[in-house]
Amino acid sequence: MTPRSPNPIEKLTIPGRLLLVVTFLLFGGGFFYSFLFVGERMPPGQYPLVVVCLPILLVCFFFFLAVAWLLEKCGIRIYVKPPER
Repeated sequence: MTPRSPNPIEKLTIPGRLLLVVTFLLFGGGFFYSFLFVGERMPPGQYPLVVVCLPILLVCFFFFLAVAWLLEKCGIRIYVKPPER
């Protein structure tokens, strides 16, 4: 029997999981906002999805990294310690 591949979410603590959920909500809200409000001001035409998603994705990525770093600096662990062998 082959060992099961590790699930990356299992390695997150409760604050880490909450941060991940908040980041996903931030991405969803930004995506929604960009289609409703920013899309109206763009000139008519066809745009690749990456034009809409990439700025939001980058903001969410750096948001996750910055908040994770701040929480680690405050002593709140984001990742579970690996078991000692």
